[in-house]
Amino acid sequence: MSFNNSLNRPGKPIANRFSVKTKFNITMLLTALLTLFSINAVAETSNVGHQIGLSEAIQVTLDNHPEMARYRYQKQKFDALTKQAGVSQKPQLDVTIEDAFGSGDYSGFDAAQTTIGISWILDGDLVDSRIKASREASSQLSFEREIKALDLSSDTAKTFVEHIALQEQIKLARLNLQQTQEAYESIVSLNKRGKGSTIDTIQMKANVARSELMIEDLEHELKATQRRFMNNLGEEAKLMTPKGNLFSIPAIDNLNESMAKLKEHPRLLAFANKSRVLESQIELARIEAEPRWEFSTGLRRYERTSDVGIVAGFSVSLGSSGSNAGKIQSLRAERSIYEVESEVLRRELYTQLYVLLQEIEHSKHVINVNQQQIIPLLKEAKEEVNKAYQIGRTSYLQWFNIHQDYLVAHLELINAYKMLHLKNIELQRLTGTTLETIEN
Repeated sequence: MSFNNSLNRPGKPIANRFSVKTKFNITMLLTALLTLFSINAVAETSNVGHQIGLSEAIQVTLDNHPEMARYRYQKQKFDALTKQAGVSQKPQLDVTIEDAFGSGDYSGFDAAQTTIGISWILDGDLVDSRIKASREASSQLSFEREIKALDLSSDTAKTFVEHIALQEQIKLARLNLQQTQEAYESIVSLNKRGKGSTIDTIQMKANVARSELMIEDLEHELKATQRRFMNNLGEEAKLMTPKGNLFSIPAIDNLNESMAKLKEHPRLLAFANKSRVLESQIELARIEAEPRWEFSTGLRRYERTSDVGIVAGFSVSLGSSGSNAGKIQSLRAERSIYEVESEVLRRELYTQLYVLLQEIEHSKHVINVNQQQIIPLLKEAKEEVNKAYQIGRTSYLQWFNIHQDYLVAHLELINAYKMLHLKNIELQRLTGTTLETIEN
């Protein structure tokens, strides 16, 4: 008996045509990884609906996930705040009546003086500074949106890979069940001819039940993974099944290339942008502390002589412009904090990047050893033990152990490929380069 499946064949990368389908500076988690999941290599599952590729799944996630809708409303909010920041203080109309309704010569209105004037504050530089500060603050939203899109894309890709891996495990488990049933039937046949063992028959029957239970466990896990997949894509994912080829090796950037891309990670860029936001707020605080010049002009009517004259004036606050010194000092300290946090994050990301590259290399080594050495040797051992068991030259225990080792080796290979792709997704999320999607 042998497992006639694709697990014995080393995977080959599949070339695909790429086109940009999103503006986000999101991860390329997938520039290499997306090539893994081609349309032509699909794992078989029961009750499949519409089969969806990885690129389409990511695009549906970004289009439908409520987290992305939140940023659209936040942009509207910041646009409104920027518009409000451009509103200057309105001119003020002043009407003054003097020397009227008093006593003596001023008991009536004949000696009154009526002044109608208008006053305004010169706040053009203040308005410009408010607009700049508001725009700088709103620019932070684009980085937050990119980071969220990056995380959502990564989460969808990881769930996609787990789904594909479970499909392969179920295929393997079903093949194992089929071969276990065949072995059971063979032992039953031997017993009927008086050549078999009742104990072996009972043990093999238990193995059949164990194999069936393994399939049931995997199918339950697949349903849970499908639910997580649906959570990212929306209700329409109920009729969608991830499709792709697990058994291929993605192209991985080397350390220097990955380090260079890491510098453009949106989280690091967001810290740099926060410093610019605080700089604009510092400038706004400085301008707010400066004295504001107020001018006024108008007409005055003298009721006694029916004459009219022009009045004009100005006012300005006295004192120094250091009223916002404490606020400015606080903003500068906050900016320094962001600079320190940016350096801390940069070092953490560089360390994570190095560790991920090491783990990816290890996964590739595990895959190579399993495909080139362990599985071929166990396959040969399995064929030999099958022959020996048929003629009664080996025990059931040895037969069972070798078959279990062969099954475990395939499961380990599936897991190694899964871990390779998951690590590659995380690598692409860390480097945060532009996401490209496959045209299906």
